[in-house]
Amino acid sequence: MSDPLSDESVERVANLHGVLALRSRAPGYAVAQKCLEVQAAAEAHDPALRTEHRTVLAPDARSWFIGAQGERHVGTILSKLGPEWLVLHAVPIGAGTKDVDHLVVGPPGVFAINTKHHRDARVWVGDHVLRLNNSNTQHLRAARSDARDASRRLTAAAGYPVSVTSVLALVGEQSIVDGRRGPRHDPIVVSSRGLLAWLTQLPRRLSDAELGHLRLVSEEPITWHIDRSAANTLRVMQRFDRLEAEVYKQGPVVLAPTSKARAMPSRRTPAGGRRPAGRSRRQSGRPAGVGLLKFLVGLAVLFTAPLWMPVVGAVVGTVVTGMLMNVLTP
Repeated sequence: MSDPLSDESVERVANLHGVLALRSRAPGYAVAQKCLEVQAAAEAHDPALRTEHRTVLAPDARSWFIGAQGERHVGTILSKLGPEWLVLHAVPIGAGTKDVDHLVVGPPGVFAINTKHHRDARVWVGDHVLRLNNSNTQHLRAARSDARDASRRLTAAAGYPVSVTSVLALVGEQSIVDGRRGPRHDPIVVSSRGLLAWLTQLPRRLSDAELGHLRLVSEEPITWHIDRSAANTLRVMQRFDRLEAEVYKQGPVVLAPTSKARAMPSRRTPAGGRRPAGRSRRQSGRPAGVGLLKFLVGLAVLFTAPLWMPVVGAVVGTVVTGMLMNVLTP
C-alpha cells in the first residue's frame, strides 16, 4: 500500500516542475521548434543545404524562421514590464500544437497577444479582415481565437468569468491604417514599437487580490492542459540561435530555390520590366486588328501604283530640275 504523504509529495514536485516548465518557455519557442523540424527534414532530403561553410534556409522553413524572430522581438519588449506583470510565452493550448504567443497578466487585466512579423508591409485593418499590401489575411480571426481559448480556460480554473483582451502585435510593418469604427476594437492592433507604452498606460482594472489569484491560476499547468514533463525550451532555443547565426553569415536570409524552374531568371522586356502575365510578345502594347489594317493598305498601294506613279515622278522631276538650275545658274 502506497504512502499518501509520498504520493502527495510526488504530486507537488511534478506540479512544481510543470510550473517551471511553463514559465521557462522562451518567446517563439513553438515556432522555433517547428522551424528546426522543417529545416532538418529539408536537409535530410537535400544535404547541400548545410555544408561546412554555410547553411541555406529551406523555403518551407522561412515563415517559421521569421515568425520566431518576431515573437522573440516582442518577448524582449514584454520583459521590460514591471514586477506586477506576469508574462508567459508560447502557452500551449490543449493536446495539439496550438499555443498563445504571449499571455500577459497585469493591473489592467489579461491579454492574449498574437505576434505577426511582416517587414515593410502596409497594413489596413477592417472590421472583418486585415490586409497586408492589399492581400487578405486570417490574422484577426487567429487573435480572437487565442483570446477566447485563454478566457475559457482561465474562467474554468478561476471559478469566475475572466475576460481576456485580444491583441495583435505587428513587427516590422511600414504603416498601419485602422479603418474600423466604434469605441472598442477586437482585436487591438498595435505596432510592436508602441506595445509597451500602450500596455503601461491602460487604467488599472484588477485589485491586488484579483491580480494575485489570476497570476497563480495562469501559472498552473493544469489550466492549459499541458504535459507536466514539457520539453526543455532552452535546448530548442540554443539550436535555433545556432541556425540563425549560420543563416546570417551570408548577410540577408539565404533561401534555397524550390525548383529549377523557380531558380531560372525570368524573361524581361528590353526596357528591363517584367512582361505582364498572359500577354504574348505580339499582343503586348498593340491593339487588335492593326496588322490586318496595314496589310490591306499595302495591297491598295500596290494595285493603284500604275495610276499615281507617273504623276509623282513628274512632280519629283520638276522639283529636282529647278533645284539644279538654281545651283548652276551664275
